[in-house]
Amino acid sequence: MSRKLRTLRETARFDVCGYTKPVDLSYHLNSFIYPAVGEKGRVYRLFKVLLSNFCKANCFYCMNRKDRDYPRYRFEPAELAGLFFSLWKKGYVDGLFLSSSIDGDANNTQEKMNRVVEILRKKYNYSGYIHLKVMPGVDENLIKKAFKLSSRLSLNIEAPGTKFLKNLSPDKDFSALLLKNLKKICLLNREYPLPAGITSQIVVGAGGETDRDIMGFIFRLYRKFNLKRVYYSGFEPIIKTPMENLPPCAPLRELRLYQADILIKQYGFSPSELVFDKKGNLLLDKDPKLVWAENNPERFPVEVNNASIEELVRVPGIGLTGAQRIISRRKEKRIGSLDELNGIRINISLSSKFLTFNGRYFKSESCLIPSDENNPVKEEYEPVYIK
Repeated sequence: MSRKLRTLRETARFDVCGYTKPVDLSYHLNSFIYPAVGEKGRVYRLFKVLLSNFCKANCFYCMNRKDRDYPRYRFEPAELAGLFFSLWKKGYVDGLFLSSSIDGDANNTQEKMNRVVEILRKKYNYSGYIHLKVMPGVDENLIKKAFKLSSRLSLNIEAPGTKFLKNLSPDKDFSALLLKNLKKICLLNREYPLPAGITSQIVVGAGGETDRDIMGFIFRLYRKFNLKRVYYSGFEPIIKTPMENLPPCAPLRELRLYQADILIKQYGFSPSELVFDKKGNLLLDKDPKLVWAENNPERFPVEVNNASIEELVRVPGIGLTGAQRIISRRKEKRIGSLDELNGIRINISLSSKFLTFNGRYFKSESCLIPSDENNPVKEEYEPVYIK
């Protein structure tokens, strides 16, 4: 059991379902716990595992590709359901993230995954969080059943278009296999809304895509499908795969994509407003909101006492929560200095350069700006919730 669990936990690590941060999990039990950061900074301990790592697909980048020499295991639905429930009952985990390779047939694999969740819901009366992956190309009836059982569903779109997917998975049809099924899931979600919505995932750094390609694509995804979230999985070279000699995706690139995603999803930016380098990628040395602000000096300064919420969230260092609190505070009285912003969730040292208070600038001598390496999601951005 321990070898099977370790392998299927390890091979699940490329499915992303939330930001992670260092936490003390002394009860790791072979590191099967995935610490995803949720609402208000709470860490949700997800049991993140594959049902099977047997796969009929031969994606160039994937640890589980069919032609790779690697140990293969699979859980039976009742076995995995019982294992999760035992861990949950002991208080080790808060929820389940269940994915799988395509073991023989997509429909058969999805049916078994659905069965795991069905056992948990009906036999064990488990009513907690379950994030279930949908296999590409499965029948609509299986998707509908997954809707009735899950808190969140997701389908990995993998790449921002056909030509990029061909570089990763030449056997997969981007439009017919992935995009069509994602659309189907999102349409069903309008009819039967899931508590935690629909998400998707893109592999970054292996298909030849630029950040401009990715941001333009996800902008259309959000507008057309109303996804809850798109996650970005930075490419890691895996030995015994055709892409083993490619360089890994830089962690800062992944961070910048998440920050740009938030600008588009939450703050009303369009892809054309983002600043890219000559290769079409976001700048690594500064977050994209700061780069935009520096390239649009005519939009600043913003008067803190008069600005709309749309104007405030475009100020570097101010996120949606901070903007709402500023508006709430100024209803009580006009804000006259930086000191009156104490206790509001903003990066004062950064935002002070772009704000006036009754027409006056104030310098901030404190609140050093943290480095990106130590703070993967800077304070002015809202966290990516798993719920």
